[in-house]
Amino acid sequence: MNKIAVLFLVSLVILPGFIVTGCSLLPNTSLEILQYSLEKTVVEGELTAQITGVAHNSGSARLEYAEIKGNFYSQDGTLLATGFARTISEGESFTLAPGEIWEFTISYSSLARDVHPSLNILSWDLEMKSLGARIVGEAENNGDVLLSFAEITGTFYDAEEKELASGTVTTTRLGVGEIWEYSIFYPAANFADVDQVKVEVTNTDYEPEPTQNVDHATVEVSALRGSTVMP
Repeated sequence: MNKIAVLFLVSLVILPGFIVTGCSLLPNTSLEILQYSLEKTVVEGELTAQITGVAHNSGSARLEYAEIKGNFYSQDGTLLATGFARTISEGESFTLAPGEIWEFTISYSSLARDVHPSLNILSWDLEMKSLGARIVGEAENNGDVLLSFAEITGTFYDAEEKELASGTVTTTRLGVGEIWEYSIFYPAANFADVDQVKVEVTNTDYEPEPTQNVDHATVEVSALRGSTVMP
């Protein structure tokens, strides 16, 4: 019985190694962007811009979903907007075998885009000086489009959490991913009573950038999903 048990255990150790050979349990998903360009054309009297490119499955897994992110910049390097090329929409099926080619397009339009303006407050601190108090911090445009206007409101409280005063600060033309260093000064003479503060985004606004402001673009692979190709 002992010999039979030993042989059975050895089989359990050897067989998995045999099964794995030639077939990775973790699929190697990879998508290489071979080329891309920014194209501007006039369609029905309106200037349009789009990124066109070619990518290929450079991994060993069969891709079931792929996503490429395109960034549109102005001449001064401001990130005006981001867009995506996706292989499929929800509920559809797609397969890109290893070595196969995918031709993608990412469109930019100054009209009726599905945009998501957003401002994220990264930090805030209370600074007490001999001449006053202020809130200092950073906020980031974490949306997908340039913010034409943004506003942050800071509220000052005493040690008992009684509201003393509030102030606002604004900025304009905040590019995608750009960091805004803001300061909100306490507007009254009794600044020594300030003990704590709170901040919030109170306004963001977006106005479409004209297509003629788009000067160049970049692309990157932003998401992949695949399955192992069996030998």
